[in-house]
Amino acid sequence: MTARKSLALATATVALGTGLAMATPAAQAAPAAHSTPGTTASQTRAAAAKAGWHLIWGPKSHKPTTYWATPDFVPRSGTLGVNARCWNGGDGTKYKIDVVRTRDKKVVKKGGWGYCNGGWMTVKANASSGTSYYMRIYLKGNAHTVEAKAYYYR
Repeated sequence: MTARKSLALATATVALGTGLAMATPAAQAAPAAHSTPGTTASQTRAAAAKAGWHLIWGPKSHKPTTYWATPDFVPRSGTLGVNARCWNGGDGTKYKIDVVRTRDKKVVKKGGWGYCNGGWMTVKANASSGTSYYMRIYLKGNAHTVEAKAYYYR
């Protein structure tokens, strides 16, 4: 009989403790919601708008070519992402993307070679916020139209 009473007491304690624990955050959150309802919602929306990839430049396309140095773009954070694609109609043409710092023409990130099959190739690089960069896009094979764009992550 003592084991049953101990089990019943333990179960009641857990249930009561869980009920109090669940009620406590709701009781604490309610006054905060009434004190500044607009500020909390606007801060949440602003944080949600900032998080993610933001377009800097593009999408732009260039007439059929085997090399394209894009116009300069300036990221607003330390993470830079560039995308490019081309279409080949099955002729086996390959392309590659290099990310280049404009002031000294240093290649900060090299992409590998990929086929011109209409899919996006992505290259991510560490960048200095406020420094200008551009892409060099090389094609090995026939000339094709190239489309490119650049993003920063914040």
